[in-house]
Amino acid sequence: MGQTRKPVFKTVYSSITGRGNKGSESISESVSKPRPISPELKVCGDCNLCCKVYDIEDLEKKAGHLCHHASPSPAGGCSIWGLHPKLCQEFKCMWLKHSDMNGLWRPDTAGFVLRLDIDGTTLNIDTDPDRPYAWQKPYYYDQLKLWSEAMRTQTGLLVVHMVGQICVITPEEDLYLKGPKRGDILETGYENSLFGLRPFARVIPAKSIKKNRRA
Repeated sequence: MGQTRKPVFKTVYSSITGRGNKGSESISESVSKPRPISPELKVCGDCNLCCKVYDIEDLEKKAGHLCHHASPSPAGGCSIWGLHPKLCQEFKCMWLKHSDMNGLWRPDTAGFVLRLDIDGTTLNIDTDPDRPYAWQKPYYYDQLKLWSEAMRTQTGLLVVHMVGQICVITPEEDLYLKGPKRGDILETGYENSLFGLRPFARVIPAKSIKKNRRA
């Protein structure tokens, strides 16, 4: 059967967003290209989904609830703009950053926020709790599957975050897991099976990690 291939990624869940780390870029170079818009010309407008899907500790706001400073759509906007937390000021979703993402990828239209981890290889799909499976619409799902090919070459990983669960998208299948807690590690990769190499994903609880370190 051969040896099991070593895990490709280990993601530690420790961010203040409650959904992994925020970050830079790298996996996004194959984005579809209908009518590019310069990132400098893109603005949030009335989109405020990021004000809903993330924890904002400075405001004691929990993920899944719209920030009380955010105006509900269609008005949108932030009532404390200019005084909003540094976390909010620095955050930019992938739609804002990339010219080759058209309006269909704007978070309030798509139903999810695209965010890269600091390492630039893990693409997180942070879903609107009211539309947890919007990413499965063919237009988005087909593109996400193409991006998931990066897992085979150990250069990228796609993780969908929903309330209480995550889904690791791989070229072969979608792997659903109970949502990791702060300090847990998401381990992914390929391993041998009766049917050849298959993708795997597992959550290693923080408690187990601490026990192993003491041993």
